[in-house]
Amino acid sequence: MKRILFFFAALFFITSGNLFAQNNEIHLDKSKMQLNAGTGFYSGGFPVYAFVDFKIHPDWTAGPQVNFVFYDYFSFILSGRVDYHFNKLLKIPDNWDFYAGATMGIDFSHHTAFSSGLHVGGRWYLNKTWGLNMEIGGGTYFSSTIGISMRL
Repeated sequence: MKRILFFFAALFFITSGNLFAQNNEIHLDKSKMQLNAGTGFYSGGFPVYAFVDFKIHPDWTAGPQVNFVFYDYFSFILSGRVDYHFNKLLKIPDNWDFYAGATMGIDFSHHTAFSSGLHVGGRWYLNKTWGLNMEIGGGTYFSSTIGISMRL
């Protein structure tokens, strides 16, 4: 698992060196949304996730998130998330998006429980519609995920 994470992190930083653009705005308008989906590793399980970002401020997004986690048993986690995007603050090229945020929700597994956590992540936009995302987080569960993003 460490080798896979290292490979994607190295690929992420190597390809970012020659991609500088002028606009440091998040790629979402207030009236638009972004869908994200993927898979990865959870502490003790295998997740499949999906979430939606709605731009609520030039540097902030919020939206719902759904995780299906396969342990020795099946877990369904429904949560909300809020992210701060560092694009303007760090003058990051517009085909990249680095963010940090928090999630809060309910874990509907064999025992219903509160779930929360913090995460950091990034996206690399391949074009105006599609991008790749990577995220690592901790809290109720440790997670490392990789997936795709689609702007609508």
